[in-house]
Amino acid sequence: MLPRSAPPFLLALLVVLAGVAVPVAADGFVSVTAGVGTDDVVPEQSFPVNVSVSNAEDSTEGYVVTDLLIREGADRDSDEIEELDVSRRLEPGQSRLFTVSPTINETGEHTVYVHLTLLEGDGTRRRMVQPVDVTVRDPHPQLELNVEEAVAGAKRPVNVTVANGLNESVRQLDLTVSSPAENVTFSSRARVQAILAAEDVAQFSFPATVDAAGRYPVDVTLRYTQDGERRTVTRSFAGDFTEPQNPGRVRLSGVNVVREEGTLTLSGSAANVGSDAVESVIVSVVGGSGVSPAQPQPDYFVGTVEGSDFVSFTLNADLADGAESIPIRVEYVVDGVERSFVTEVPAGEAGQATPAPQSSGDGLPTLPLIVGALLVVVAVGFLVRRR
Repeated sequence: MLPRSAPPFLLALLVVLAGVAVPVAADGFVSVTAGVGTDDVVPEQSFPVNVSVSNAEDSTEGYVVTDLLIREGADRDSDEIEELDVSRRLEPGQSRLFTVSPTINETGEHTVYVHLTLLEGDGTRRRMVQPVDVTVRDPHPQLELNVEEAVAGAKRPVNVTVANGLNESVRQLDLTVSSPAENVTFSSRARVQAILAAEDVAQFSFPATVDAAGRYPVDVTLRYTQDGERRTVTRSFAGDFTEPQNPGRVRLSGVNVVREEGTLTLSGSAANVGSDAVESVIVSVVGGSGVSPAQPQPDYFVGTVEGSDFVSFTLNADLADGAESIPIRVEYVVDGVERSFVTEVPAGEAGQATPAPQSSGDGLPTLPLIVGALLVVVAVGFLVRRR
């Protein structure tokens, strides 16, 4: 204790610590202690904070407790959480117990502050501040959602983690998932487990596909039994159904077209411009107006192409007069999803028909000259034989 002769300004500057009685009056001592009155503090439900105020027996003056508030901070302008309407006199040697019932909406570790105002006999008001630590627990096992990356249309795991932060086991767990978004389809929506011990964690996986990448709502509902009572908790999450930053993608590069014996030969590379491998890559000539696949290679099975790699291919096609390009279809599989596209390859000069033989343009036609030469040879041979 401080002596009664302690300067008033020193007494007024004393800070109240949790659970410690601190003198505040100039001619006596008032002590304040505060604490949470339950071990079961849950979000959005009020809980008791018990505040004990005592006036020392050797105090020469009584006090009136005029204000009792719970605030978010130690400053008098901090946000108010709860207020108790009091006007109780505190005589020397007397103690009073007050209970304030604040509410905290978020789980975790929190500190709230008790603000107490005392009115002295001469009209002086003194304010005391007492911090109180509060642990807010979820009244149910906690739920967390994680969505693994995949391309749109691929089946991907939607993982739900159940963490039992309660002080006892829960039984007969029944976990379901759903989504109000039409783009999300779950191939399996329910999982069960017999028991989950206190402080234990379990993970459940639900395969799902989406038509297009994006963020979609996912509702998770857990039904379980605790103390013989059936309970239910539902949480809504924003599921991140995005694609990998650089999924496997096939592009054609370096395609060259030449004519060989009347048939076009196309050679080039199927390049994977993504970081993930693509499988079952096939390139083929698309038949259409003025274009038809040709033997011996109307299509080509490239196979697997690793990320940032390429594989060469060769195709054959027939091209009618007037056709200027050859359509090529590219098919491949990435993350179990089939992809395909058609690209046009210019035929260029190779697409022109093989030119017909041309005459010399001067003198006699070629065929009569050959016939005349043969007649001369025959005549000479006949004369030789006659001699």
